[in-house]
Amino acid sequence: MKHLKILILLLTSTVFAQTDTNPVAALENLAPPSSPAFILMDLTPSNIMVPENIQAFSIQTISAFSGDSSNGLSNNNYAVEFQPYWYVKRENMNFFKYNNLKKNKAVRTANSSPEDYTCYNVFGDAWKRASISLALMNGNFNVFENPQSYVSVGARTRLLSFKTNEQRSAIVSQYSAYEQFMSSQEVIMIFANPSLSASEKNKAITNLDTYKTIVNDFENTLNRKPLFALDVAVAYSHFMGDKSQDLDDAFGRLGVWASGDLAFYTPTIGDNGHIHFYGVFRYLRDGLNINPESGEFRIEEALDYGAKLEFELNNLSFGYEYITRDINNDNEERSMGSIRYKINNAFTLNGGFGKNFKSDGETIALFGIQWGIDFQPNVVLGVD
Repeated sequence: MKHLKILILLLTSTVFAQTDTNPVAALENLAPPSSPAFILMDLTPSNIMVPENIQAFSIQTISAFSGDSSNGLSNNNYAVEFQPYWYVKRENMNFFKYNNLKKNKAVRTANSSPEDYTCYNVFGDAWKRASISLALMNGNFNVFENPQSYVSVGARTRLLSFKTNEQRSAIVSQYSAYEQFMSSQEVIMIFANPSLSASEKNKAITNLDTYKTIVNDFENTLNRKPLFALDVAVAYSHFMGDKSQDLDDAFGRLGVWASGDLAFYTPTIGDNGHIHFYGVFRYLRDGLNINPESGEFRIEEALDYGAKLEFELNNLSFGYEYITRDINNDNEERSMGSIRYKINNAFTLNGGFGKNFKSDGETIALFGIQWGIDFQPNVVLGVD
């Protein structure tokens, strides 16, 4: 679900003069998710993550620790990810369209009201949530004696999402309350005061108790996750080679996967509290294997499938995931607990502890930092 904090930019009284000027809402709570380029290589604290918002541009790092310091990753693992949606022209975008709400086909009027948006586009996030990532990694990946370098590229999108009728009605209701507030007598009197500058009028309105209540209610409504969401991703990694060990560059790993999120709103554990049940299914064409007899690389096909239970308490989330990898009728397992804490809109910390694929039962710890350095996107608070 789109997390919007309604920051009403009331610049002039033309808002009430029936002009084309509309207030805007700044997108807040944008948290960069783990890059598909990292997830492909099993480097992330959680291999199951269905993100809500993606920063327009973010940088991520991952480090791993284990009982044997020669295993796992070095500290030189970085990924960048960007969301093309925020870098291209977006035609006719408004608040309702951004939230995937559509007008009922029976509505033919030129001027729409919030109540006209009664339909929902389940595929509306396919373009808005699309992202592309690139990662550079250095580690032995429990395959090599010495750390080796890989480059990985990936892409993801939210294929579909579904909100209940109650969720849609709540969005429309909150927007109607916002409109009523904007045309209330107390707001009009502030704008009619000639002794106040535009910034002073804006400050006076945002300091009103009614405004603060509407903002809080609006944000809580928009923070609610869809009942169900499905993300799909694809990524490819390439082994860079190591001339000192007479290793040529080679195919690394190709993965295609889907992650589903069944989310239940649970306000008893936080204003933005949710309990998530995730599932994942992934196909891998894995070149991270060395033939013990010839010493040459070999490619194997594998299937990953598993689930995760996660508790989301506002900015803090923690969960447990279990994934099985079926490769040549010989299963490997990943059993990891994870924790995620969003410090602010720019920084998110990820941590994981448990057993990873190919770890031979050895416990590892994964730690990641995600840094969003994008511009501040806005959505017009208006209807057609």
